[in-house]
Amino acid sequence: MTSLKTLPPTLREKKRYIAFKILYPEKLSANEVVQIVRSAVINYYGIWGCSKSNPWLISYNHPKGLLRVQRDEVDFVKAALITFSQYRDKPINIVVLGVSGSVKKSREKFLKEPHLEYYKVIRMRKRNKG
Repeated sequence: MTSLKTLPPTLREKKRYIAFKILYPEKLSANEVVQIVRSAVINYYGIWGCSKSNPWLISYNHPKGLLRVQRDEVDFVKAALITFSQYRDKPINIVVLGVSGSVKKSREKFLKEPHLEYYKVIRMRKRNKG
């Protein structure tokens, strides 16, 4: 049995990270934010555009979050988030704080939170569970 090899960096698709803030009267869960982002992109850009831009929620800590998208589709996703105006019959406003090429820079610059290394996050989650 052969193992799968990872793609070299030259063949990987380029990504950008969009930092955003949600203005909504209620606190939203991460699953609700995923649903909001997907429906916003589908309403604005269609199903094909949603699959092409591949929006992925990296982190969400009410009211701010981080979204990963394809480099070429950043403007479409930003426009989709800005034009989304209603969720559960209540007004919602999604403010794009900025776009960056790395998770670390977008967390430090736009979300004003320190970047934790991945292994430290996993260690903290294991401690909290056990």
